[in-house]
Amino acid sequence: MNIRLISLLSVLYSFGLPVNALELPLGSEIHGFFSQSYLVSPDNPYAGTDSEDGSFKFREVGINGFTEFSPELRIAGQALSRYRDKSDDGDVRIDFLLADYLFFSDQYSSVGVRVGRVKNKIGLYNDTRDIPSARPGFNVPESVYFEAFRDTLLSTDGMNFYGTSLLKNNLIQWELTIGRKDVDSEDFEYYTFARPVPSADSADVPLKLFSISFIPAFDRDLKFGLSVADVRADLEGTLSVAEAQQALVTAPPNDFFVNPQNYVTAAGIDGLLTIISAQYNYRDFALAAEYLNLESDFDAELVGNRFSESSSTEAYYLQAEWFTTAQTSVFTRYEELYLKRSDRSGADSATDYNPYRGFGRGWTLGGKWSVGKGWSISGQASFNEGTAWLPNFDGIENHNIKKHWNYYVFSVNYQF
Repeated sequence: MNIRLISLLSVLYSFGLPVNALELPLGSEIHGFFSQSYLVSPDNPYAGTDSEDGSFKFREVGINGFTEFSPELRIAGQALSRYRDKSDDGDVRIDFLLADYLFFSDQYSSVGVRVGRVKNKIGLYNDTRDIPSARPGFNVPESVYFEAFRDTLLSTDGMNFYGTSLLKNNLIQWELTIGRKDVDSEDFEYYTFARPVPSADSADVPLKLFSISFIPAFDRDLKFGLSVADVRADLEGTLSVAEAQQALVTAPPNDFFVNPQNYVTAAGIDGLLTIISAQYNYRDFALAAEYLNLESDFDAELVGNRFSESSSTEAYYLQAEWFTTAQTSVFTRYEELYLKRSDRSGADSATDYNPYRGFGRGWTLGGKWSVGKGWSISGQASFNEGTAWLPNFDGIENHNIKKHWNYYVFSVNYQF
């Protein structure tokens, strides 16, 4: 097995590049994709209220490419627009933009470095979660890849070291990433306070990440993985203590206890995320399972008074995909998520408008048909109990959220 080829294929797959690319001079290629979905969520508002009656406000557009200056040096990038009703406005953003230098490679091992905005290799899906062709259905497993930490963990501005080794014909691939990211704070605010925090606007996130995968010599269709991420997110733009005191003086009685988010003067969370992954391809079947554990320490100041809390979040999913023909596939998935491992009922995380946000259990069924020339259509139905992975949006606190809820999606996808 050629280790240089393994490294190149790994990089190309991480960019989500199909075969029928637009080839340009000087070793350059351009690729792109488009996905338009229609989503119906009759029980709970999914990323916005329009979905309750059916909404087309779910769209993904991306264009990516690379230029190879030599077998060792290339630059690559992707611009992405992701529109999900009220939870994501569709603004164009730089998904990744990096220089990749492979400074050592022989038939047994390779080592390289990427500098810039790099995609984070976490679990089986994180670095390709926005590529429609790289996931079985409309979304990746929402239990392990839940939206609250999507932007925080998606990419990092920094350095990424990577390597591949063949040890007695066992394939080992690893990545080490160090950097930081400035992200919109809305998901962080809803995750910690279940409501928006006045005047807060962003979170500064330093991140250290290590991932490793192992493909044994006795079966190349079997893959094991371990990902560990150390994250610190600090809320910026909060009220000063004087501003919070003034707000408290003019507030209604007991408002401090009813709406503590209105008096936040500082907030941050330390998280240690671990994901254990397993994947097995057997004939026409692809089986996958992942387990997530998040150890978090949350600290905040309310009108200058500090408090803290520690918790353990736990999640897992089991997924089976059947490639019925060369053009069609179907899949099923079962998953669970508990924001606090010791609180399976979710009572400790309950809010007045959403008593069920502390846990989630659900089944998903779906299928995909590749109709040719880069086009595919897919459908998915999800049946859920608990709302731990129901996407937050500005205004969700004004709705009464139901415990049992379903949603249905039909998507048209194109890639080149």
